[in-house]
Amino acid sequence: MIKLENVSLLKPGFRDREPIVQDVNTVFDSGERVGILAAPGSGKSSLARLLAGIDQPDRGKVTHTGRVSWPIGFAGFLHPNLTVMENINNFARLVGTSPAAVTEFCREIFGIDHGPRKVMQNLSPTQRSLLAYACSLSIEGPATWIADETITVGEPADRIACDKILAHRLETGGLVFLSRNARQLNAYCDRFLVLINKRLVPCVNLVVAQEALELSKLTPVELEERCQYV
Repeated sequence: MIKLENVSLLKPGFRDREPIVQDVNTVFDSGERVGILAAPGSGKSSLARLLAGIDQPDRGKVTHTGRVSWPIGFAGFLHPNLTVMENINNFARLVGTSPAAVTEFCREIFGIDHGPRKVMQNLSPTQRSLLAYACSLSIEGPATWIADETITVGEPADRIACDKILAHRLETGGLVFLSRNARQLNAYCDRFLVLINKRLVPCVNLVVAQEALELSKLTPVELEERCQYV
């Protein structure tokens, strides 16, 4: 479970930091699949990092009950000058699991086997993103998984493997998926919110969420004209 109490989060920077969310109170219960529709540039990644516990709110309190993942596919922990195995060892220490278990998962599920001396910076972008994804999903047990736009990665065969293992993880866990892509949110989630006017607003479905997001972009004059037209 993730609980937000009077949470305000400002955009990164040193001056003129605009709020991403302001005085938000909401709960993401364990086991539920929640989609958050948000416009490009609205601060989705910062909000995802907040929900994952990577960053702290500027005001208010975020409470985590049970295991919460960092954003699926997040590659910030992969050091370009270290080998694949060194990175896996670091990851395993961070999350408190066995390097051997992570290595076996990466090899068995995604076919990742670059050898102990393969340096990260020599991998292709697709290989790096696939390794980051595999590490994220290697953790077993109930968890709330956070996804920031990325829900699958790689070639078509890789994406099938991603969907398969994610479906398995969600049998006992939950998902908070932030995206601008309503179609993807609809495929993975069954409860929806929209990030609008610095609030996380519940919506009965994604059609309502999309309409609300479009209306929020209008000026007062445009909104008045739209209302008269409707």
